[in-house]
This record gives sequence, C-alpha cells and structure tokens, in this order.
Amino acid sequence: MRPLPLPDSLPHREIYFNIGLERMFIYFFMALMLAVFFAGIVRVMRLWALGRPEMRTDRLLERLGSVWVFIVGQRRVRREASAGSMHLLVFFGFTILVIATAIVALEDWAQLVTKRSFLNGFPYLVYSLFADIGGLMLVVGIVWAIVRRYVRPARRLLHQPTDAIHVAALLFFGVSGFFIEGFRIAITELDTHLDWAAWSPVGTLVAFAVQGLGEPLLRAAHRFTYWSHITLVFAWLAYIPYSKMAHILYAPLNAFFVPLKPKGALTPIPAWEFETAETFGVGKLEEFNWKDLLDLSTCMECGRCEEWCPASVSEKPLSPRRLITSLRDYMLEVGPALVTHQPIDVEKRMVGDIILDDVLWSCTTCRYCQETCPVMIEHVDKIIDMRRYLVLTEARIPEAVQTTLANIERRGHPWRGTQHTRTDWFADLGLKTLAEWEGEPPEVLFWVGCTGALVDRNIQVTRAIVEVLQTAGVRFGILGAEETCTGDPARRMGNELLFQMQAQQVIATLEQHGVTKILTGCPHCFNTFSSEYPQLGGRYEVMHHSQFINELIASGRLTVERNADGTVTYHDSCYLGRYNGVYDQPRAIVDAVGMQRVEMALSRDRGMCCGAGGGHAFMSMSIGERVNYIRAQQALDTGAQAVAVACPFCMQMFDDGLRAKGAADQVKLYDVAELVAKSMVKKTSS
Repeated sequence: MRPLPLPDSLPHREIYFNIGLERMFIYFFMALMLAVFFAGIVRVMRLWALGRPEMRTDRLLERLGSVWVFIVGQRRVRREASAGSMHLLVFFGFTILVIATAIVALEDWAQLVTKRSFLNGFPYLVYSLFADIGGLMLVVGIVWAIVRRYVRPARRLLHQPTDAIHVAALLFFGVSGFFIEGFRIAITELDTHLDWAAWSPVGTLVAFAVQGLGEPLLRAAHRFTYWSHITLVFAWLAYIPYSKMAHILYAPLNAFFVPLKPKGALTPIPAWEFETAETFGVGKLEEFNWKDLLDLSTCMECGRCEEWCPASVSEKPLSPRRLITSLRDYMLEVGPALVTHQPIDVEKRMVGDIILDDVLWSCTTCRYCQETCPVMIEHVDKIIDMRRYLVLTEARIPEAVQTTLANIERRGHPWRGTQHTRTDWFADLGLKTLAEWEGEPPEVLFWVGCTGALVDRNIQVTRAIVEVLQTAGVRFGILGAEETCTGDPARRMGNELLFQMQAQQVIATLEQHGVTKILTGCPHCFNTFSSEYPQLGGRYEVMHHSQFINELIASGRLTVERNADGTVTYHDSCYLGRYNGVYDQPRAIVDAVGMQRVEMALSRDRGMCCGAGGGHAFMSMSIGERVNYIRAQQALDTGAQAVAVACPFCMQMFDDGLRAKGAADQVKLYDVAELVAKSMVKKTSS
C-alpha cells in the first residue's frame, strides 16, 4: 500500500519507511511471539491456581491507588537514590517507547482502514520529541545499570548470565532505535526538512554522523538495523514470562492485590479448622494461597530484602531473597505435575528439604524485607505459615521455643526462671487493680505486659511510666494478677492455637471490666491489641506509652524541663515503627527533655531490628553473630552518649549488646518514659 499523500509542508513521516509490504511479516511474527508470550503467562497462572482461594478484590479504589503509588510512582524503588534513579529512567523510558510504538501501529492501521492520518503536523513533531526522550532515558538508564552491575557492582546484586542478556537487549533496543531513526532522517529530512528533524534531536545527531554514507548504503543499513531491531524486540518480548523480567508483568498485579489488612495482623487459622483439619500451616506448595504463589513469580531478585535483614546481616541461614527464589524454583519443578495430578517426588519436602527449619527460625519478623521490597512480596506471612506447620503439624520445635510455649500455656507468660509475680512491681505504689476500683471507671487501662512486670530492668521502666501518669493526673487502672500473655510470642512462633486461646482469655477479662481504652509500654502488645485482636472480636482504642506521654506533654497535662544534656540516639522498635508507623512521638519526647538527638545510619522505616522479634527474645541461635551486638555497634557508631528505646525487648537487647561491646558504663540506656520521669515538673499541692 502506498503511503497517504500529505502536503510536503505538513510535518509527517512515512510509516514503515523503506520496509514496504514486508511489514505484514511484522504482524505475523508479532502474533507468533505473542502466542509464546501468553502461553508463558497461562502456564504460570495455572500454577497460581494451585493455591488456596483468598479474596483480594475488595476496596477497589485503594488497590488502584496502590498500583499508582508503587508501580507508576515507583515509591519503594525511589528509596535508594542511585538504584531508584536508574530504574526510573529505564522504567519510564521503556514505557514511553512502548507507547510510541503503539502509536505507530495505530497510525498504520488508521491509514489502512480509514485512509486517513492522525500522526502529522504539530502532534507528529511532539510525538517525535516524546519518542526521542523515551529512547534517551532508556539508553542512559541501561548504561547506568551496566556501571552499577559490572563496573562498580552493588554488594547485594547477583550476577547471572540471563541478567546480561536483558541488559544487552535493552541497550540494543535503545541504540538501534536511534540508528533506525538516524538513517531515515539522513535520507528524508536532513537536507529538506531540518526543522522537522530538530524535533528528534538524538536521531538527528546520528543522521549527521552517518550522512556521508550515501543513500544506497543508508537504505541498506536502515533495513538491516530495522529487521534486527524488530526481530529481537519480539523475541525478547516472548521470553519475558519465562525470565526474571516477568516482574514487569506481575508487579502491577502484586501491587493491586496487596493486603489491605493492618501490617501487624497475621492471617488467622479459622477456629473450626482446629476441630476438623489434619494439618495446619503450610507444608506443601498447594497450602499457600494463590497470592503467595503470585509473589514467587514476581520476585526480581534485586536483593533489597536481604541488605539489612537482621538474619542475613548476622550470617544466619535465612536470606529473604533465597527463600522466595527457592520456593519459586520448587513451584516450577513440581507445580506442572500438581496441575495435571501427576505424582511428585514425595521425598523432597518443601518444609525441611527445600526450606530448612533453621531458615524459618532465623526470622525476627522485623518486616524489613516486606517494607523494602519494590514489588510488595509478603515474606513474613509465608515464614509464619511454615512455622505453623513445624509447630502444629510436625511438632519439630527447637527446645527454647518449646519451653517458651509451655511457659505461656502453664504460667501465662513466656519467661523462664523469673522470681517475680505480676503484682510485685507495684506492691509499694498503692495502685488499684480494676477488680479493686470503685466509683467512676479509670480513664485508661495500663497494660503492663509480661516483660514490663517480670524482668528487672523493665520493671524500672514500668514504674517510670506510672510516675509519669500519676504526675499528669491520669486516672488509670491495672489488671495485676488477672493480666496474662496476649499470645503474641506464641503466634510469631507458629502456635496459632495457643495464641487464640490466650487472646480469648484476655478479651474475656477486658470485657468483664468494660475496658475500651488501653495504654501499654510494649509495642508487641500494642500491635496485638490494635491489629490482631479485632480478628477475634476484641476492639479497643490502643495507645503506646510514647504516644500517650507525648500527647500529655503537647496538651499541657504534663510539663517537662529541658534540663537533660548530652547526645542521644533513638532506636526504632520494629513493632512500633515499621508495623504501626509510630516514629515521631518517641523522638518528640527526646527533643522535649532537651537532649541532642542524632540518628543512626539505619533509622525509621529503614531501622535495623534489635534481634528480639519473632520469639528471638526467648531463644538464642548459635549460628552467626548476635543481631543485638550488630545493632548496638550501630548505635555506638553515632558517638551518642545515650541510647533511647521504647520497647521492653529492645531494652533487653541493647542492655546485653552494650555490655558485650564494653560500653555499658559509658553509654546510658533509657526508655523514653525514664527520660520524661527525670525531667518532668512535679505538681505541688496548694
């Protein structure tokens, strides 16, 4: 078909210049490659369908917003300046080129079907500039990627042969596209329509460079480059679903199907399953839900998840990246047989052989991996599901875990060897329990927690909180002997049944006393009350003591003097920070007492775990370095004279870590409540 006749004065270009009727082969080859492409997608979707059903289509606007923020806006990718900028260039450059190519195809079909053209005049000039910008972004981004990967490689990057294929392919697409454009401009526009060519600045530079070759050679070079370009583009497109580049297809799905439950809420095992099910947790591939299996296909192996994972950094067996890729490889190995109901190698257990027990017990559930993952993979939930299988189905439990769970079940707290009772800490304070409270109900229940009531160093913190509350005139009550473990350690260790038993007991006690508002000094209790008890019908207004005290100061109910001196660094508790977004209030308290605050290199949502989460406060792995020693050193590296925390487990870990580093006498350790107790103005009666 001859090109549509357009006025020579109207900016335009011939679609499929120098190609002729052979362009029909393009559509044939594209259809063939798309068939291979979609076959790969269907293949993996059949594997996802092996998973248990789970509803992830509610709250449509929020899910679309998640795609906009995390995929289009690249929020998590941009958290790292260098890698983020590089990825933004590649992502948007590639996206622009896809759009530009689609516009060319539409123009071709418009000319063929309607005998009209829309890609001419000023829109054509804007299109030309748009396409050149996209190509330049892609080339610059890929060159940047080559430098990061092969010249000055980032520590976390893996080097696989397929990575070089993708990098080389994308670079070739960008560079060859400019040469195709340059050859065309040299033939059609350089001498006659330089004003048009100027809207394709990179292509025009190429055109000037090759202009002296002469038209016959330019046409031959154009055809060779064009067919090389188009053939490799569609071949690469067909390869995408079979490679790690599949993340460009599945990441938007993962962003759309992201969990909208509270970050700190694990998915419960329905109560009826404890009566009827033969196995619990996840021990087989098909016991994951379908979104878990989608996660496995989405991993781009960037390694961000393990860069500051406390287990990886301390040389424990767990690598979040390797966990996901091992499960993915296992899914690709046994999944097709499961789809067709063929027997699989039963000797190769998913939990125990593919994923070793020590890998699962290495996790501190700090959520660093999930918060940093650019494609929203849910690592922690999978680990807990497999722990549930070990504990509830296989009874393969480390001795320390078994002891902790037995303590919770028999004694109502996880601590072994404590000589304290739930009432010892306040025996001399004249406090009333809710059972003893008369008259108007208290303003708030102060939930002390197991560690705050039973561990010596944290009893000091608990008493400091009480002193602050009393000074501020807060009417509060406590449960005393009626208080028991919320079940958080049991749930994180995989004993969901014990968690639910503890939760039901606590909820019944709170209901008996009409409790609606809870204050607690433990981020784990805080998270359990606010995020997980609603699953079982327990709904309360919950505040952490750092939030409550900061509110007392801000409202004027509590006055503090800026008399504390020296420098202090604040450590973010994972269950207060990453899980519940409480970063500013503890820091505001530190600032209010007058200390000069310095931040650790890893802080706020990038803060490193103290090492206590996921039950590690009650067990010690002999593999690798202790996590709390690493975190204590990070605090010491700031040169601060004090460390402030807002969590009883963090207090324990830093206390041990600073002692191990020989710095306990030089660097003081405080809970933020203790800083306030030292600086507040005591009210005097008139």
